[in-house]
Amino acid sequence: MSELIWGSIMVLYLFLGGLAGGSFTVGALADLLNKKEYRPFTKAGILSSFVSILVGLVMLIFDLKRFDVAPIGILHVYTRFPDSIMSVGTWIITAFTLVSLFTVLIWFLDGDVMIRKILEVVGVVLGLSTAAYTGILLSFARGVPVWQSGFLPWLFVLSGLLTGIALSIIVIPIAGLLMPRAFADFKAIWDSKIRFAGLIEYTDRYAQSLIVVETVVMLLYFLTTPSTSILWWGSGVSVYFYAYLLLALAAPLAIAIYDMKLLEEGKHETVTYLTLLAIILALMGGYLLRYVILIGGQMLY
Repeated sequence: MSELIWGSIMVLYLFLGGLAGGSFTVGALADLLNKKEYRPFTKAGILSSFVSILVGLVMLIFDLKRFDVAPIGILHVYTRFPDSIMSVGTWIITAFTLVSLFTVLIWFLDGDVMIRKILEVVGVVLGLSTAAYTGILLSFARGVPVWQSGFLPWLFVLSGLLTGIALSIIVIPIAGLLMPRAFADFKAIWDSKIRFAGLIEYTDRYAQSLIVVETVVMLLYFLTTPSTSILWWGSGVSVYFYAYLLLALAAPLAIAIYDMKLLEEGKHETVTYLTLLAIILALMGGYLLRYVILIGGQMLY
């Protein structure tokens, strides 16, 4: 087994990058599609996105020890555009962070609607690019066949969208209950279990499709990428791979399908708490996907 160059902090950075891109995208699309009844979902997605990308960048800088060695050196990566994939990614993430920040400010300060929607359109492009970059970064690494796949960026994008939906939903009760004055609209939709169940029904339709597509892309990744057998057999990451399949794909899909039945029966409160469980599982599964890919690749090469 090779020495691990990228460890748990890098796993978390990859997870937060996909989470940021995904949560901004799903939140912005809800607004662009004029789903006014789900404005808290949009605000939660935009806010979650900014916090996620900010925390991820700080952790990445610490992991690269840029604060300890030549702190100003991080600025040099901007000058290598477009010859370096790191430079391209840095420009994308920087632009996305700024767009995310300005969108948050416009939302919470009731800024101009047209400017907000323009920023959301730009942010969706940058958010999807950010989520994809976390996979592209690995695919450009030499000597690690597990990472040499055109399906890897797509896998990370789909996972980012699914975890983005999950985070955007769970932020609503957390922020609404912890800061009811600042997030009165979050608390209002949470207190009305019928409205919250309506939001779940709306997002579940998309989540089910995304889970199916992610499963297909995962299969294509395995069928077309060398040495991926290490992820599911005979290594220290195998158990985490099966945990990913269960937590990120199988369990959330089963709960989402069961939710549809419960909604028909009017059991809104049961749907709410089952969905919160599915959200926790999905977020854990999204993290495990990055862990399996990143650590598994380094264990073999």
